[in-house]
Amino acid sequence: MASTVYDHVGPYRILRHLKEGGQGNVFLGYDARLHRKVAIKIYRLPASRAGRRQLRKEARLIADIQSPRVVAIHDVIESDEHLALVMEYVAGCTLEDFLSVTHPSLYTVLSVCRDVAGALAQARQRRIVHGDVKPANILLTMEGRAKLTDFGIARKRSGGAPVLLDAGSYSALSPEQYRGEALDGRSDLFAMGCLLYRMLSGRHPFVENGVLNVQALLEKPHVPVREAAPGFVEIPDALAELVDALLQKKPADRPRTTRLVRYVLRGGIRKLPLAHANNLVREMGPSFRPEDPGDMPVRVPPGLAESGVSRLPPRAGVLPKLRHYWQGLRRPARAALVSLVAAVIASPFALVAATRVTPVQFAPPHLELSGDIRLPRELSGPWLLDEFKTALREEIGQVHVIGEVGADPQTTVYSPNATPEWPTVPDEVFSVSLSCDATLCVLDLHRAAQDERRSAQGLLLSGMSSERWRDTVRARVKDLYR
Repeated sequence: MASTVYDHVGPYRILRHLKEGGQGNVFLGYDARLHRKVAIKIYRLPASRAGRRQLRKEARLIADIQSPRVVAIHDVIESDEHLALVMEYVAGCTLEDFLSVTHPSLYTVLSVCRDVAGALAQARQRRIVHGDVKPANILLTMEGRAKLTDFGIARKRSGGAPVLLDAGSYSALSPEQYRGEALDGRSDLFAMGCLLYRMLSGRHPFVENGVLNVQALLEKPHVPVREAAPGFVEIPDALAELVDALLQKKPADRPRTTRLVRYVLRGGIRKLPLAHANNLVREMGPSFRPEDPGDMPVRVPPGLAESGVSRLPPRAGVLPKLRHYWQGLRRPARAALVSLVAAVIASPFALVAATRVTPVQFAPPHLELSGDIRLPRELSGPWLLDEFKTALREEIGQVHVIGEVGADPQTTVYSPNATPEWPTVPDEVFSVSLSCDATLCVLDLHRAAQDERRSAQGLLLSGMSSERWRDTVRARVKDLYR
């Protein structure tokens, strides 16, 4: 009897095979409900019940990371023998593919590693150690940004039970990881140092001819990156010092968080000419993965195809979430829940929701326009402020702009019993700057709130429509709150 060839995992249709790795196969899929491509990675579940339970918990933990610098996990599908992670599909190439054909410019090195550092900062907030930060696990998008993927061997930081789906690549091993000791975020920072070293010099600090030099990893100091780099590569002092700090043998001698890393990388980018901003897209073009429309026959485990059930609740909408949890309850639990809801409804109570208005202030927008770049006709400082305020209200709700720039009118409502007072001190202060040359513009947004400082940057090319400008402003405002 001929075996059945399945072309779907749960509600996702399989289009073709993408790659095969030590942890599992990766397929290109299609979500007909949201009309988007997805990447689907299939694992075989452990035999033990405890192992399966821990793997499910780890998958949910990874899915909780929400960052534009991390490949998003949309769904987790499970059958009796397999588990599938449904992930964001990133068109482009891996950093490994890119480095195999070219030596990146300094701007490209700084830009890629800045994005990776941002991804590690998000993982650290959830006490997750990636454990395998290497070029093959960094995806470069068509827009010239980097996304960290493959948290398949991620684990809780020291103090949590480790979950190992595969051994970490030797190119990303820290000394403590090689010795089997407890890990924290500084192990990923060591791998970040190896990544910076390779991108700047063209070789790994502890790997020779494809073989890990264990003695060099554990005991010997690394060759300074300036000595290892080709003569045409100029490495700033701060960047060379950062690489040395990240590659320290003892975790206690490395930076504790990514804050210093991101500070040095951002500072290096600011010192480079604006024209370098589009280098990454231009350099990586020859490495882009071809989007082949032709499909190839694939074999999906029958259990996932026939009875795979999503274990993640819907991300949006109250009713879909309630339906998801209701379907997961057994009959006694449903009966108890119905009784509880009936009792609550029968009790007379009132729920009063108050909407807080956030006072904010804007600095005067700074526009530096040069060259013959083609800009939207309506582009101006006030237009940028209006778009910023619209995106801000979509992100945090009602705001009241005070101060001299873009202030909202103060409407006084007279009452015999109350006199409304508008705040004079802002909770948050924002600034907008735009610098343009003949081919592109760099949009910088900054947010200051008490002890918190955030910034976001967007690139816009000559001839882009006003709608694309609006979308970029909205996206960068969202970044200010991530």
